[in-house]
Amino acid sequence: MQFHTVSSAISVLRRGTKDEQWFEAASFLIDRASPEVKLMLEVGRELEKKERADSEKNLSVFPVKRWMVILLGGVFLAGSAGYIGWLITRSIGLSCG
Repeated sequence: MQFHTVSSAISVLRRGTKDEQWFEAASFLIDRASPEVKLMLEVGRELEKKERADSEKNLSVFPVKRWMVILLGGVFLAGSAGYIGWLITRSIGLSCG
């Protein structure tokens, strides 16, 4: 469907992205936007790209830190359990060997 008025395109946009004509209506409105609006759209796209790049950079570092903490926690727990076991065997007089 070719849109002939801005109001018809806006009514399609209000229905949401599930409407099959949504992208066509958005393109229609962007093509007819003023230079200032086009500039703001470009700024919005650039900001979104920057946010995605920043979040991807933060996500790539986070799992390494998380796994290091989990590994150190596991080593600490295993060491503590071994030490407690050693104390118990020494207190009741058991000998392993």
